[in-house]
Amino acid sequence: MYKTTSQISSMRYLITVLFFSSIQMIYGQAQLDSVSHIDYQQLHSANLNDVWGYVDEAGNEYAIVGTTKGVSIVDVSDPVNPQEIFWLGGIQSIWRDPKVFGDYAYITTEANEGMTIIDLSPLPSSTSLTSTIFMGQGGVTWDSAHNCFVDELGYLYVFGANYGEGGVLIYDVNSTPMNPPEVGIFDDWYVHDGYARNDTLYLAHVFDGFMSLVDVSDKANPLLLGTKITADSFTHNIWPSDDGQVVYTTDELPDAYVVSYDITDPNNIVELDRIQSSPGSDVIPHNTFVVNDYLVTSYYVDGVTIHDTKYPYNLIEVAAYDTYPGQTPTYDGCWGVYPYLPSGLILASDMTGGLFLLQPDYQPAAYLEGIVTNQVTAETLPNVSVQIVTSNDSEITNTNGFYATGMSMAATYEVIYSKVGFFPQTVFVTLSQGVITNQDIQLVPITPYLLMVEVMDSQGNPIQDAQIKLVHPLIVHEGQSNGVGEEAFYLYYNDTYEVFVGKWEYITQCTTESISPSTGTLTITLPDGYYDDFEFDFGWTVTGDAETGEWDRGVPNPTTNVVMGNDAAGDCGTMAYVTGNRVNVDPDYDDVDNGMTILRSPSMDLTTYSNPAIIYNYAFYCNHGPFNIDDTLSLLLNNGTNFAIIWEALPPQGDPMAFSEVVITDLDQYVAITNSMTISIFTSDFVPHINITEAAFDFFRIEDYIGLTENDSEGYNLYPNPTNEYVEITGAGIGSQFTIHSFNGKSVNKGVIESENQRVNLSFLSPGVYFISINGKQEKIVKL
Repeated sequence: MYKTTSQISSMRYLITVLFFSSIQMIYGQAQLDSVSHIDYQQLHSANLNDVWGYVDEAGNEYAIVGTTKGVSIVDVSDPVNPQEIFWLGGIQSIWRDPKVFGDYAYITTEANEGMTIIDLSPLPSSTSLTSTIFMGQGGVTWDSAHNCFVDELGYLYVFGANYGEGGVLIYDVNSTPMNPPEVGIFDDWYVHDGYARNDTLYLAHVFDGFMSLVDVSDKANPLLLGTKITADSFTHNIWPSDDGQVVYTTDELPDAYVVSYDITDPNNIVELDRIQSSPGSDVIPHNTFVVNDYLVTSYYVDGVTIHDTKYPYNLIEVAAYDTYPGQTPTYDGCWGVYPYLPSGLILASDMTGGLFLLQPDYQPAAYLEGIVTNQVTAETLPNVSVQIVTSNDSEITNTNGFYATGMSMAATYEVIYSKVGFFPQTVFVTLSQGVITNQDIQLVPITPYLLMVEVMDSQGNPIQDAQIKLVHPLIVHEGQSNGVGEEAFYLYYNDTYEVFVGKWEYITQCTTESISPSTGTLTITLPDGYYDDFEFDFGWTVTGDAETGEWDRGVPNPTTNVVMGNDAAGDCGTMAYVTGNRVNVDPDYDDVDNGMTILRSPSMDLTTYSNPAIIYNYAFYCNHGPFNIDDTLSLLLNNGTNFAIIWEALPPQGDPMAFSEVVITDLDQYVAITNSMTISIFTSDFVPHINITEAAFDFFRIEDYIGLTENDSEGYNLYPNPTNEYVEITGAGIGSQFTIHSFNGKSVNKGVIESENQRVNLSFLSPGVYFISINGKQEKIVKL
């Protein structure tokens, strides 16, 4: 029997209201417990993606489960004993997103099989269900789409189809639900996911990094109401509050946030609050849904989380269930969650773990609010950290000194208030569930002290415009030396600081210093030379025409099995130049695409060197698929008039990136040495062979190359020589550094002399001639 839209909506609304009204009266900590589980690896050798729910005319509840191999329908009316009652195979795909309207399930996939529509009306009397494939109407056809949604009026919105920009295609499913006519298109941008209610579309534009609100009261002429870039600029999912005053979004990136926004003025959307699950663990939020005053979120490796949203400016996690026992910064774990069954049962689809049936007990949080001021001036203090000691989450006061935080249950908590330049304050606060407790705080300022930093060259002359950075765990001070080589810093803490000082044409110095008011002046000497570890910006330029993946100076962002999450060892700081360094674990998200990116150094006068050598560390990845590799990482040397490519890297396909050192000598064999030399490092990804291409460049320096000849070691000896496995270095000064180069000048090992008889392992080296350098002196050794 076919049920009308109004009958279905009324029944579900009544049951849902009764259920949630009853649970609001229960007083205690919120909980989320597992009732049962289906292992789809055993059932179909398949992984899961998204999940949705359905209720038949008899009130039986079902899970519509998207899998990598097809669609599964599970009867969950007996949640302790769920049973699969229908299976429909399909083309292999990691994306299948189901939605339900009336007695029909609509399932999108990015496999080229269009949208699957299943008639559910025979349930529960029959499990023989008919289905069809829908690929659009008339001139607007498509065969894949990322997601869809059906609103309460029976309009189907298809998102991310392979048509146009991949925006929104609108269909009316009321009259012909298995072959709906197209009634409108909104195709300004690609749309990844969305929601519709009361003639308003709420859209998530993941790759463009923003949300949009669209008026679809006239489906044939959608009208853009407003946009907002979300917290991490990778807007994956969006869902409005019941009153339509607030929306909640997720950004699908490591350590990204679930965020609330005030949308009462679509032209001025305002962020209210943001929260993370497992901060600092690179966990990725996926899809979030509003259930009365709560958010239920599929949170990948953290499973399912529930947040109290009674006050949208104060999001508080109150319950969680981990469907995935691992903890990785990847797209593993819980993909989808459906919290709208009348029974209150939550359906959670874990990609490898299978389908979980969870029973929630929604309970309000215990809220803490207040204002923090300066005890001396009475001014409100922004950016004060408010940390409840037993909480993973910390809050920051806003520009008015206001903060709002809380916990999942009533108790007495230790709360620490801290801000740079003020003495921290700790108080104990008793919180009650469902109640706002007010706690105002006054912080006492710390009296700062003066530190002078002077920067000199090797001859004792002041260096102007040297960049200076003092790094304390709580604050980073940055400055630049003046005409007499000095810069004044006002510090708050008597503590250990990392000190970085550098300028182009000098060798950057990085030290660890214990600094206090008695330090007075800190003098740093910069030796002459060309060196860059990219802790400072010395003016390297980036050009090229690549659509994505241009060179970027920063801490390398790791991607799955491609980019390492560190810079080169042995230099100062943590920075490097990396192609496509936007935060995302997907290696294909911001790699070099459709063009070239070029990194060029500032000018160098190499005429002052007797035999200049270029030394640097690089990493390179190029997964070129079934075709021959057509992209390299190359270095070009330019003397102001002529240029030559003097080095190229051709990586093995698919090897994860790792830094290697390169030494290039005898530069005058390529171009004449002048006082206006530059190097350029470039890589590319040209059509038609689209690759995953990434590169990194770090620890650059110019050194006078001694040459690969023996000289008087003057004080140290090597034994045995020739050798099979190791060499002992005797007579070298303890604390001296040694470097081993291959015959072609590549550094293969380095270390520090720690004893009078330093043993160095050579077993990993191939047979051949090598050179060991200590304090500018070089000795040949033969590896057998």
